[in-house]
Amino acid sequence: MSVPRMLKQNLLDRGRCGILFSGGHDSEVLLRSAVSVLGTSNVFPFTADTELLAAFYRKHIRSIDEELSIETVFVPVDLMSCREFTQNTDMRCYICKKELYARLKAEAVARGCDTVMDGTNTDDLSEHRPGLAAAAEMGIVHPFLEACMGKENIAELGALLGAGECPSDSCLATRIPRGIMITSGLLTLIESMEAPLRPSVKGRFRVIVGIGSLHIHYSVIDELLIENSLDELKRIAEKSGYEIELHLQEL
Repeated sequence: MSVPRMLKQNLLDRGRCGILFSGGHDSEVLLRSAVSVLGTSNVFPFTADTELLAAFYRKHIRSIDEELSIETVFVPVDLMSCREFTQNTDMRCYICKKELYARLKAEAVARGCDTVMDGTNTDDLSEHRPGLAAAAEMGIVHPFLEACMGKENIAELGALLGAGECPSDSCLATRIPRGIMITSGLLTLIESMEAPLRPSVKGRFRVIVGIGSLHIHYSVIDELLIENSLDELKRIAEKSGYEIELHLQEL
């Protein structure tokens, strides 16, 4: 068995479970671990179906479903009708996660899941993550935390379980700085800029909204890809009244 002893025991102790599956690497490795330990009949992946979910990850989720012979439940959540969220204050992440966890947990309980868990790990504790407070309030379990596993451990486990490499990423709302109203139009613009490159980038890649400009953050490993795509990126941005600025990151 490839799954570490402590993580395996945690999963066995919880039994039938719901996995909050964002399409990111950590939640994918947790899903693969749970399926390996508990079998497909005892694992239910749940994904929040919102405007914040990039099409690339929606497609990736479906490909994992097909590979593991398991079906992710997409739960519609209308965050854009929540004014507290769209105002984009320092509470944005907490408000978003509280709403998502409530909806996803209700769906999981309705399907007979004893526990609902996500891919939070020890490295996440060093970052500012208001969503962790929402998770605690909603009783979301963190098996990687309980097994004292960080991103390096998860990457090693993922390689053993067949998970591909994936740059660190987050939802589309994180591209909109605090204080700038979150709108469907901005989310669509960001997605239109990122989507063509997302399947090809090797490092961290984001299009951040500024005042009159879109800031393209990318890694050295993707420098040539960005250069070759620059004309198309400019065209998309200018069509919406924005200029672009490039920000090359070392990592």
